[in-house]
Parts: sequence; structure tokens; C-alpha cells
Amino acid sequence: MGVVVLLSHEKRSNSMKIALLSPRKNAPSETFIQAHRELLDGQVLYYHSGVIPKFLEEQALYIPFSQLYRVLGFAKRQLGIMHTNPIEFALEQSLKKEKPDVLFAEFGVCGAACTPLAKRLGIPLIVHFHGYDASEYEVLAKNEEGYKKMFEYASAIVVVSNVMKQKLESIGAPAHKLVLTHYGAHYSFKTLQLNFKQKKLLAVGRMVDKKAPHLLILAFKKSIERHPDARLVYIGMGPLFRIVQDLVQHLHLEQHVELRGLAGRDVIQKEMQEVRCFVQHSRVAESGDMEGTPVAIIESQSAGLPVISTIHAGIPDVVIHEETGFLVSEGDVEGMSHYINMILDDSALAERLGDAGKSRIETHFTMEHHIQALNDVVKAVVRKGSSTSK
Repeated sequence: MGVVVLLSHEKRSNSMKIALLSPRKNAPSETFIQAHRELLDGQVLYYHSGVIPKFLEEQALYIPFSQLYRVLGFAKRQLGIMHTNPIEFALEQSLKKEKPDVLFAEFGVCGAACTPLAKRLGIPLIVHFHGYDASEYEVLAKNEEGYKKMFEYASAIVVVSNVMKQKLESIGAPAHKLVLTHYGAHYSFKTLQLNFKQKKLLAVGRMVDKKAPHLLILAFKKSIERHPDARLVYIGMGPLFRIVQDLVQHLHLEQHVELRGLAGRDVIQKEMQEVRCFVQHSRVAESGDMEGTPVAIIESQSAGLPVISTIHAGIPDVVIHEETGFLVSEGDVEGMSHYINMILDDSALAERLGDAGKSRIETHFTMEHHIQALNDVVKAVVRKGSSTSK
């Protein structure tokens, strides 16, 4: 338990207020949330850390205190003075003070947790799903009732792939509330100057089950037999990092595979300019966890790199097989190795596929497209909310 601290937020010039709710703050794999924070039209109030956020920007809404407050807090709830837990109460008081026009919840779990509060305050709610929150078995089971209430109350539910759209509709999300918008690449990727000469591949992403880094390593190992001068750079960390390290050593690939760990956009872009292809072997994890539409794949195509990946989640929405890259079935190590060999055999093929992908991204999947779609949703929801309250 703890003491509620009410904080004012610095006012901006924008008239519309958006309370952006995020379970995590600045997670390296969630650059899309920072893009929303920075680019959405209006004054964005960034609430973060917890499915019911505990912070507004850098300031805590709820500060842990003493055992005494636990007793007082319990007494207040019993008397009906505090009708919810202190964390939710703190967020509620902040929202009452800030008076946002809309709540924009990142991830379905955050949206479900904050639905009762949004409903109580009469604030319109938009929920943006991203991946595990629409696919992981335990998450779906745990939030079954919460999702039902959220689907009923939310004004709009944003999804990032056709597969995700179908999944949410199958568990009760009203079709008319679902809005599909893929992520967009940061504008700086399209300005990169690529060099396809080296037999070098790039992978970027968290080392987790749904990314299946070990399957990518196995596919690359097979390609080494034909291209002993090929190299793979893998940027990313995660719970499978040590296992991947062990696999690289066991297969004697230390001279061929470079595990770079975490790196920023500048490092990723530098590597993109020196590789021939982007590779990723996404699959459905044992937990049911799936991708949304991997941002790194969109960014790679925006830069002009071909992509070799899998028929998984939103990847086929953005990668067209044999036109902008190659796609194989989940778990098809032989097939992935075959297409890696094709790219390593022919730099002109890589450049041709990359050019086609770059053109397609520029037409359909830029950051401007993504943010414009979200802005349209936010403005429509706020307009509807304003007219309803009159």
C-alpha cells in the first residue's frame, strides 16, 4: 500500500489531451510506444510502469509508505471512501486533475485493467494491441472477463496485423471497433546508403521463443557449408541469449556469427548499410505468444534490404514472397537456408528485392501512415465523446 501523491503536469499548447497508458517505460523493444508519445497530435500525458500505471512522466503518483497506511487504506475502503486499491485511486485522482479527452492504452492487458476506471470517469478509451496480449494462452485466459468488459466499453481497438484482427474478433471484439494499422519505420531508415557486396546478414530482435533465434542459427549453419565466407550479425538480448551463445560455440560458428547484444538505432542502421539481407525466424511460442508485425522487418525494408522470414502473424502483410523477400513456414530450417543461399549467391537479386520492398514500404507502411491512422482514430473518438456528453 502507499500514500497517494497528486501531481500537476506541465501544460502544453495543444488543446486535445491524450492520456497514454503504458505498462513499461521506454522498453528497448517497444519503440512504437515512444513514437506514439512523441508524434500523436495533442498534449500527451505519459503514464507508465504497471498495467495500472504508477507514474506520470518522471513523477510517482503513488509512493510506498508505512504499515500504518495499510490499515488506514483498508479502513477507507471499508467505509467506501476509497473504492479501489491505492494505485488505481492515485491514477484516478491524477486523471480527474488532468482531465484528458481520451485514454490511449498500450497493450490489451493495460486496457483491461484500466477499463473500470475509464468507465467510472466517463473518459473514452482506445486500446492498442501489440502481440502477446492477443495471443498468449495464459494472458487470454487470465483476462477473459476483463477483455469482454473492455471490448464493450472501448471506443476503438487498434491491431497491427490481419491475423491479430481475426483473433480478437474470434474472442469477442466487435468488428466495427477494430482498426488495423501496421507500424511504421522511422524516416531515417529510408535515407541509408546500402552496400550489397558483403556476404553478411543481419538479425535484430529480442532473443525469446517467438523469435526462435536458434532456428535462424541452424539455417545459417547450413548456408555456411556453401558459403564459408558468410557472416551473421545478431543484435538483441533476452532469456535465450546464453543458449544461443552455447549453440554458436557448439556449432563452431564463432568466426561467422557475431552476437552484439543490445544496440541503439545508430548501430542498427550502420549494420544495415553493410549487409545483404535481414533475417528472422518468427514462430508461435509454446505459450502461444506471437508477433504483431515486427518493426525491425518494416525498418529493414524501408532501408532497402530484402527480408527472409516466416509466414507468421503480420509478417506476410508486409513481406511479399519472391517480390520483396522470401517467406517459409514456421520451423522450416531447410527452406530458410535455401533462400539465404539464393541471396548469398546473387547480390543483384538482393538489391532488386530490396528496392521493391523499399517502394512498398514508402507507399503503405511509413511512420506517417501509422501515426495518421492513429490520429484519425483519436480525433474521431474524441469528437464522438464530445457530442455524446452534450
